[in-house]
Amino acid sequence: MNASTFTLSTIRSSLAQPWLIAVFGIAYLVSQITIIIILLPIDEEMISLQTTGFSAADYVEVFSAWQASGEMAIYRAHFILDDPHPIWYAGLFTTLLCWLFLRFNVADKHNWLLFTPVASGLLDWYENRLQHIFLSSSDFSNIVDPLPMYSTLASDMKWILSLIYVGLSVVLLIRYFAGRSGNVGRSRSADS
Repeated sequence: MNASTFTLSTIRSSLAQPWLIAVFGIAYLVSQITIIIILLPIDEEMISLQTTGFSAADYVEVFSAWQASGEMAIYRAHFILDDPHPIWYAGLFTTLLCWLFLRFNVADKHNWLLFTPVASGLLDWYENRLQHIFLSSSDFSNIVDPLPMYSTLASDMKWILSLIYVGLSVVLLIRYFAGRSGNVGRSRSADS
């Protein structure tokens, strides 16, 4: 592939492979389910902190409570799977959207939407890097303003982008399966 053919359209065609969707989908499901199980004891506090914790004081308060209760080990442990997790969901939703865009002949001018899962994954990666900095000292002295604000803004943008690409994927999948069942009904009626 030379530079003149390296376009979003050719990338879209190349990534629209069911086997890629399956590989990323399996990796994503295993990772997501395991992360959920690990984080069950602190999931509500963690989500609240990562989406509304804009100051160092917010983080130090929650981290100190987790340290005192022994739950900090849970938060630390989840990064084993959470660090590579953006690869799995960005890969899954990028390949799925590529496939759906081809099925529905979505105009090339909308190809920019294919970047939303990747952008979400990069924001997640950035958020995780900041979290590792926060956890790198036992007294949490590395949690300094404005780093928590940057982490929270990255998290919030990640979730906003996720709503866009997951919502779009769901709508297109519903249309795809509704169209398939409609075609099956028409072909049966044509046969009778």
